[in-house]
Amino acid sequence: MKKIVGITLLTLLLVAGSYFFLDTGIALFVRGAWMSHARLDISSTKIPDLLLLVVCGVTGFGWAAYFHRVSRGKYDQHARFFRLIAITVPLTYVVKSILKIAVGRITTRFWLRHPDYPQFHWFNGRNHYDGFPSGHMAVFMALGIALWKYYPQHRFLYASFLAALTMALVVTDYHFVSDIIAGAYLGLMIHIGAHNHFLSLPNSQEENRKLPARQ
Repeated sequence: MKKIVGITLLTLLLVAGSYFFLDTGIALFVRGAWMSHARLDISSTKIPDLLLLVVCGVTGFGWAAYFHRVSRGKYDQHARFFRLIAITVPLTYVVKSILKIAVGRITTRFWLRHPDYPQFHWFNGRNHYDGFPSGHMAVFMALGIALWKYYPQHRFLYASFLAALTMALVVTDYHFVSDIIAGAYLGLMIHIGAHNHFLSLPNSQEENRKLPARQ
């Protein structure tokens, strides 16, 4: 609990610091140094948002793989991983969608076109008012943390992917930095909550438990 409180306080400080000191400056810098090129700007806006498709795919694959292993009497590390991502990935997507509606923060690109427009439109998170938190960062953080925990031999790859995703969201002016920080925190907290409440194992015997195979 102390660790969660510490992470939460740190996240609040980072989000607030980014909001007041970094967000708009970085967005303007990216616009001037990178997205000012018309072709890059147009190309980035044409990138389709496939997040929902990814969530559906991961969720379906996770449950299918989990039930397949359980039906063969294998409640092992792999089965627990598949069940974890099947729970956390769609849950993260739903929670971030609710938060976007509740917070109603203006998107980075819309703010760049209308810098005098109010940044927050509480409980009106539609169209250009759905920037906070970053759904991409939240979902992939939940997935990445699960991979980090259950398959630690490839942690460098997970960290590299999340770093690359962060950079992509920033350099395309898709999100403010504080949106990304909040998204990462959301994915982490949902992973912790789901693991503690649904997948924590009470003892070492449970760790090696085998379910009876289907005849």
